[in-house]
Amino acid sequence: MQLFDHEYFFKFFRLTPTKYEHLLSLIAPAITKSSFRHETIGTSERLMVTLRYVFGGTSQIDLAGMFQICPTSVGRIINETCIAIWTILLAKEYISYPKSEDEWKAIANEFEKKWNFSNCIGAIDGKHIVMQAPSRSGSFFFNYKKSHSIVLMAICNLNYEFTLIDIGDTGRNSDGGVFKNSKIGIAFVSNLLPIPEPKKPNGSNVKLPYVLIKDEAFPLKNYLMKSYPKEILSLKERIYNYRLSRARRIIENTFGILAARCRIFRKSIIANEKTVINVTKAATALHNYLMHGR
Repeated sequence: MQLFDHEYFFKFFRLTPTKYEHLLSLIAPAITKSSFRHETIGTSERLMVTLRYVFGGTSQIDLAGMFQICPTSVGRIINETCIAIWTILLAKEYISYPKSEDEWKAIANEFEKKWNFSNCIGAIDGKHIVMQAPSRSGSFFFNYKKSHSIVLMAICNLNYEFTLIDIGDTGRNSDGGVFKNSKIGIAFVSNLLPIPEPKKPNGSNVKLPYVLIKDEAFPLKNYLMKSYPKEILSLKERIYNYRLSRARRIIENTFGILAARCRIFRKSIIANEKTVINVTKAATALHNYLMHGR
């Protein structure tokens, strides 16, 4: 497939052969194994197993039969390769938060230009990653959707790329509670990020802070903006709600693209909590890798 059928290769691994080779060159040093006693599984095969698991949603038992590898080894390969993908792509800054005021302002300018919403530095939301109930966890991971999950809390920019993520909080917590306890929430509360000072939006004489836009599950803060909850609204309030909802849709679309690519998220993940977290990290890193420079 890699040599003669690029279209089917893309359908199977969700990567073009060129992208695949580039990704393999990045992570190969981290997943290469050597042994004097027996032949080891090659780096390309390790990556293929992991990509088929993450992108295809294929079970570990089916992968063992497909690649003729011991089921125990398949689980270990997936976990190790996901860790390598996250570590390497993070180091290569495929997932990178804005490190200066100018970078935050660039995001805000893009939101204002395309969605006509001023001083917006990103859209934020949480996604439940459904999994089998961890051993002896009781209702610790049980969420309002009547399933067990961990939460992927993420902020995205206008290019459908994740800029800040926090993974691993329990599904029983609300999005507001997850944000409050996450490193993202702590960073905003403690002013650890180089967020620009308030500025006057175009056509206004009032200085307004730079904000994240969100849904009703989050609390209202000077750095978190949500729509008016009333049913009877004035014209200005209706326009505000419309613009905020239109701009906030970016994070919903980003999660949609992630789930469409990574079909492992379309069903309950049969793995322990640590593996689910590692798979989610790898999936978000691969999402940004594929969105980067498209």
